Amino acid sequence: MDIPLEEQLTKLKEILAALRSTSFWDSLPILDETRDRDAIERQESDLPGLKNVKFSIQKEIETIETHLAMEANGNALGNLSTNSTYYFAFWNECLKAPRPIVALGRTFPIPEEARKVEKSGKKSNGNVKVDIVADGGNLWLRVNTTKESRLLAEFRGIEAFSYDSDEEDEEDNLAEETGVADGQRPRLPLETYLENTVYETGLMLSLAAQEFSVSNGYTPKVHMRLTRLDPSVEDERIRYTIDKLSTFNVSIQQGPNDAIYEATNHQPVTNYMPHHINLDLSLLIALVTDITHSPLPATFDDADVLFRPQTERSWKRQMEKHPLSSEDALEHCRALAEQTKDEMEHGIVDRIWTRLQEVPGKSQPIFWTSEEARSRFLAIIEKIGGPDELRRAQALFRVDDSAEEDYWRGSRIPSFRRPNFVPIHILSDDSSSTDPDLQPQHPFHQQVATTCRSILKKPVRPELKNDDPSKLIPAPVRFAARLSAHTVQSLLLGAEGEMVTLTSNKTSIRSLLREMRGYALPAERGTYSQTESTVPLALWIVEPRSLSQGMRSDFTPV
Repeated sequence: MDIPLEEQLTKLKEILAALRSTSFWDSLPILDETRDRDAIERQESDLPGLKNVKFSIQKEIETIETHLAMEANGNALGNLSTNSTYYFAFWNECLKAPRPIVALGRTFPIPEEARKVEKSGKKSNGNVKVDIVADGGNLWLRVNTTKESRLLAEFRGIEAFSYDSDEEDEEDNLAEETGVADGQRPRLPLETYLENTVYETGLMLSLAAQEFSVSNGYTPKVHMRLTRLDPSVEDERIRYTIDKLSTFNVSIQQGPNDAIYEATNHQPVTNYMPHHINLDLSLLIALVTDITHSPLPATFDDADVLFRPQTERSWKRQMEKHPLSSEDALEHCRALAEQTKDEMEHGIVDRIWTRLQEVPGKSQPIFWTSEEARSRFLAIIEKIGGPDELRRAQALFRVDDSAEEDYWRGSRIPSFRRPNFVPIHILSDDSSSTDPDLQPQHPFHQQVATTCRSILKKPVRPELKNDDPSKLIPAPVRFAARLSAHTVQSLLLGAEGEMVTLTSNKTSIRSLLREMRGYALPAERGTYSQTESTVPLALWIVEPRSLSQGMRSDFTPV
């Protein structure tokens, strides 16, 4: 290539630094008020295939550096041929690819019956490589750096095996009569020239996409970027190859692209508290538990003895049948004690009230929750909540004049520092949009919404159902060990409404962010990234609070 080695080296180092950047995580509109402030894992993306890409670019850098050092000492053995052309083209496609990117350098199987369709003399391994799997898996991108001269050489090789010497003499006479250069004129039927590497690569990608659709229910779009084939190429055989691929739904983009697109440099942003706040199931529980409202113990030692398993509780009888569960009960008591200690230092309601003073215009915030979250919440409270917890839970959704009084009755929270929780408004689970064009305004909300929709399309597995026929709590369905369907649905509704979702489920947020790792790669400036300096918060994470009244040592069941 024409770019000097020194410039190649500089560009490759810039690409590698961008791939290793963790600035994306610092730019997210997330408020982490957990004790360890570790909900966001600020680390290099572990996107599948990214490690191999970084390793390959690092090896290329080392090769160029070694050659330049040998040149400086007069020991270089000729010119160095590099793969920089491919990496520059690959990087440009990464920057422009629609997010989220889900894998790099992934291979996909082709149908068994098509594996014989290979270059002459080579046996198919049954797989084809996709450089970039983008748009949540809906788009496959392949970068091809084959030169026109390479294709012409392949055409000559095809011709060499396809006609005899008499035909060659006739072709030479025709070339003299027409003035058309030998290498630019087809001597055989155009179909014969499809045994070239560009066509075979595109065909394999198309067949693999069809094979993928059999088990996944959708067919990815296939796009090939032919970086070293000029769009104005006149060779009829090359044009026929590209036209033929289009019949297999393979889109082609030709032409050199020497410019390196400028990547967005993610910058920390200033966040503000939006007017609408979405509460997930974990926060609904936190708002009614005795830990949040009852008088706190005087010391941490008192907190350690505040909770104990209640022998008269029905679940305790089950525990006696299964002695191993007694340790679980004690562990739960210890967890409640730790939550109480955290409440002694940072009251969750007081923390919420303080943050709500930052709402622009200091207008009264509006609290929301999903229909399913409310249903699950009330079912849980009725089954294992204490009487005061049940009263608070029911009051949260009432609209009568005494609802707020019933909610705050007996609470230690001073009246002048009480957020206006009552009533909590309901977001219909049917209100979430399946139309990808109806996106939130802010990029991170868009990314959360897109990720949640993608998760909700995945196969699910039911949890084990409760054996107790009374007050049966519907079993959640999960997409992974730590992401339940109702949690994802709640996050989706909040993102679509451009609300801040308030949660104490740090594990689920970390799982969500892991699913969003395809957004962590740099993008072309102005696309798929936050360009505003002040944005609304999207996620707000606090320490958990569990139902506790029935576990208090001073609790007497009615």
